[in-house]
Amino acid sequence: MSKATRVGFVGLGLMGTGIARNILRKGFPVAVLAHRNRQPLEELLAEGAAEAASAAELARESDVVIVCVTGTPQVRDVLFRAGGLLEGVHDGLIVIDSSTGDPEFAAEAEAAVQARGGRFMDAPVNRTPKEAAEGRLNVLAGGDAATLEAVRPVLETYSETIHHVGPLGSGYRAKLIHNFIAQGTAVLLAEAFCTAAKVGLDLEAFADLCRLSGAHSRTFDRIVPFVLEGDDSGQKFTLRNAVKDMRSYTRLAESAPTTAFAAQAVHQTYLLATNLGHGDKYVPHLFDVIGQMNGVTVRAR
Repeated sequence: MSKATRVGFVGLGLMGTGIARNILRKGFPVAVLAHRNRQPLEELLAEGAAEAASAAELARESDVVIVCVTGTPQVRDVLFRAGGLLEGVHDGLIVIDSSTGDPEFAAEAEAAVQARGGRFMDAPVNRTPKEAAEGRLNVLAGGDAATLEAVRPVLETYSETIHHVGPLGSGYRAKLIHNFIAQGTAVLLAEAFCTAAKVGLDLEAFADLCRLSGAHSRTFDRIVPFVLEGDDSGQKFTLRNAVKDMRSYTRLAESAPTTAFAAQAVHQTYLLATNLGHGDKYVPHLFDVIGQMNGVTVRAR
C-alpha cells in the first residue's frame, strides 16, 4: 500500500486518537467518524483529516478501515447496524479491528466482510495512550500473512513492533492472555501493598526493594506511582474495562479448556471494585479499593 491509501478510522478514544493522528501525520489520507466527544475529531480535522457522515460512507471511501472501540459489542454495532461499515464494504477493502475482542467474533466478522468482497483481520494493540500518541504500540495481528503484509505500512505508522501471532482470531486471543497477566499483576500488587501498609512497612522503601527483585514489572512501574505520588496516569484503563477483559479471558480459558483459578479471582476483584462504584476510575485506584476493604490507606507517608 502507498501513501495514497485511504484510511478510515472509527473510535477516537484514549488509544484511537493517538493511532489516527499518527496515521495522518505520517502521510496517509484519513477520514474519521464522529463520536460523543467531538474534541479529538475537531483536532484531527484541523490537521487535515476528513469527517464521514456515516460508517457506511467511511467504508465506501476507504481502502483500509481501522476500528478501535471498547469491545466486541461495540465493533458488532459499528459493523452491522443500519448505515454501518458492512453496507459500505467493497472489493479490496480491508477492515482491521484493533479492539480487545472476543475470539469467536473473528470468524463472524470475516464471513460478513468477505461476502461483500473485503478482507478482515484482528490486530489489537498493547501499551497505553502515551505510547499510542508516540506511535510506539505493539500490534498483535491475527489473520493471513498476505493481508498483514498489505496493511503493514499503515500499521507501522503507530507501532513500534508488529507480531503475527497466528491465524484469524489469534490477535484477540493473544491480547486477552496478555491482559490477564497485566491485570492479574495489578491485583497482586494491590493486595501486597495493602498488606505492607497494614503491617506498618514504609511503602517507599518497600517499593524500592521490589524494583530490585522479581516483584518488579512494567505493570509495577505504571501503577505503583499512585501509591507513592497519587499519580494514576500510568495506566489509563478503567476498572470497568478490566472486568470486561477478565470476563473474556475466563471464557477463553473455559473454551480451551484450561484451568482458570487465578483468573476467576482476578475477575471477581475487578467486578467487586466496579460494583462498589469505582468502575470509571483507572486501574491504579485498585489500591484504594483493596485498602478500603481492609481498613487501611495504601499511600506512602
